[in-house]
Amino acid sequence: MRYLLLILTFTSVLHLTSFSQRKKSGEIGLSVGGSFYLGDINKIPFKSPRMGGGVFYRHTFDTRFAVRGSFNYLNITGNDANSNNEFQQARNFNFKQIILELNAAGEFNFMPFLPANPKYDYTPYVHLGFGTNYLPKGAKQNILTIPFGVGVKYNMNNNFTLSAEGCLYKTFTDYLDNYYQEISPNNFRKQQFYEGNKDWYSFFSIKMAYKIKYKLNCPAFD
Repeated sequence: MRYLLLILTFTSVLHLTSFSQRKKSGEIGLSVGGSFYLGDINKIPFKSPRMGGGVFYRHTFDTRFAVRGSFNYLNITGNDANSNNEFQQARNFNFKQIILELNAAGEFNFMPFLPANPKYDYTPYVHLGFGTNYLPKGAKQNILTIPFGVGVKYNMNNNFTLSAEGCLYKTFTDYLDNYYQEISPNNFRKQQFYEGNKDWYSFFSIKMAYKIKYKLNCPAFD
């Protein structure tokens, strides 16, 4: 149901805005990069990154605004043995998790930018959106996320754009790492999980996109 709601929302946005102007610009591309996890097992950014990738479609409205939909295949991991905390070492928990992610996000360009116009050849940008994930190995297999981050876009040539982006994902679960343990006489010296501190993860990527140029005829302007 969450996947269906996300797809319908994203499709509706594209449909409604398609009548706002006659010339449109789009890109379809690939993302490759690394992801890491922040939670009960790891509290240090950029620790134990794992490779990930995905596909995306970006639709440009004007020189400042764009919207995109993405599907990513990510990996995250954590290991108490790599911590300097003696309680975590005593706990000795580790995990590996696959994340199948679908999200939609809006982008704002700080400088004028159009993929089809070499005059506007680069810009830093920010993005914010929402998404839903499927965790094949998760204690809770479906989670909602809020992705946000910064990046830089560059018009390479007439056909391709290149982006470098850092994205953080706010989740609403503490079970991304599958760790949950009640305090008992047998484990009171071990590090306990804290449910009030929800898990986070990230995806830092390089994005290569192919430019799609097309024109829509709108009866309102003909």
